[in-house]
Amino acid sequence: MTEQNTGRKHLETVLKTCGILSPYLAVLLGLFYFKNAFVSVLLYHLLLLGCIAGINGRKAIHFLKVGFDGIIRWFCLCGLLPGIFIVSLWPIAKIETINLSNLFELVGLSNTSFCVFALYACLVNPFLEESFWRGCFKPALKRPGLVDILFGGYHAVIVLPVLSLPYAIITLALLTCVGWVFRNIYCVTGGLAIPLITHIIADIAILAAVWKIMQ
Repeated sequence: MTEQNTGRKHLETVLKTCGILSPYLAVLLGLFYFKNAFVSVLLYHLLLLGCIAGINGRKAIHFLKVGFDGIIRWFCLCGLLPGIFIVSLWPIAKIETINLSNLFELVGLSNTSFCVFALYACLVNPFLEESFWRGCFKPALKRPGLVDILFGGYHAVIVLPVLSLPYAIITLALLTCVGWVFRNIYCVTGGLAIPLITHIIADIAILAAVWKIMQ
């Protein structure tokens, strides 16, 4: 391996590590220090964008456009399930004393700002997350790997203030499996179009469910 290739591999490792840690840093600073959801998500997305550009460059856009073929495309409808689960399980999964509307106001998400936040999240988040968490890692594994666990883990950290511990652990397990399934779809189809569309549908369903709960 040439010195240039060695340097490239080292840079990719650094960028992957930075990207993996970015949501945890963004949540800690944005939600728990600045107490602002916009700061949190913008910091996360900026870090992800830099890591994606450094690892895959323009190829990242290509990966998102290909792979929407075969009967597996119907998997996209599974993106509706998170919203259904949230609405159905919220009464028994939430921490008993939690008031979601009050909690969101504490991090800068009133009714109007929540709509702006939701629109931004649905239009931007799926593209960046699929480009990094799936597009920057080896797609095929027989079982979930560390990258899938860390993808699920940052979501578990986010829901800890509102869900009882058993349901936070279930969130971790489910999203770990989702990350693993998405990477294997990437392997089978050669692209990220199906994970991307599923992710967009899931984010819309989740935010719609949260909006319904807040009313």
